[in-house]
Amino acid sequence: MDTQAQPVAPDFQSVKFIYFDLDDTLIDHKTAQDRALVDVWTQYPELQQVEPLVLASQYAESNRRLWEAYRKNEVSQSELRRLRFEETFRRLGIGSLDWREMDRVYLDCYSRHWDWIPGAREALVRISKQFPTGIMTNGFIFVQKKKFEYFSLNRYTRNLIISEEVGHLKPDPRIFSFAAEKTGLQPGELLYVGDSYSSDIVGGSRSGWKTAWYQPDGNDGGRDPENNLADLVFSGFAELLKIFQTP
Repeated sequence: MDTQAQPVAPDFQSVKFIYFDLDDTLIDHKTAQDRALVDVWTQYPELQQVEPLVLASQYAESNRRLWEAYRKNEVSQSELRRLRFEETFRRLGIGSLDWREMDRVYLDCYSRHWDWIPGAREALVRISKQFPTGIMTNGFIFVQKKKFEYFSLNRYTRNLIISEEVGHLKPDPRIFSFAAEKTGLQPGELLYVGDSYSSDIVGGSRSGWKTAWYQPDGNDGGRDPENNLADLVFSGFAELLKIFQTP
């Protein structure tokens, strides 16, 4: 007889409104970023001192670290946009390129590679027929609003909440409180779906929301019992849809 404890399905019966993260949850930010950097690399011989993957890797590391600093109010948005290029160029030994030009060219290339995460559009469409939905994102206003329009997200969602407009970035409980107030519901009636454990799952769970952690590589980040805040961990949107199947 198998005595191993079976996992208990998350209880989402109380959920009445679902918020989604945008980048790398619904929209494939990472792929768009990497492809944009390759496009930039092909346009500037100065960058071709290194392989495009080296450029992409170094930029991604600088950008990740600076976004963490931005969340902590240690750098401004303008400093983030400047430093992620200046640091990348310095570490790669490239000194003749202006960060403002790179920022403009990169953002133009980046927008050309926007696409849905596999299965995300179908999931959003189907879920939005059962629940009111919204989007809450830490991205820059001018970029995220363009994505919202490009993907016609107003067809499926009611609220678009951008941290820059609110004045607080995830995982700050104040942005989750603001988002909850927009729905008129209690925190326990809200679900947040996102890919970042620190921003989305920690922020949502500690604000009293249900949380679903999107982990496309199937790796749960080595969570231990003290770090196990997500109500659901899923690697593909078909798994999320199963939770909300109507009888």
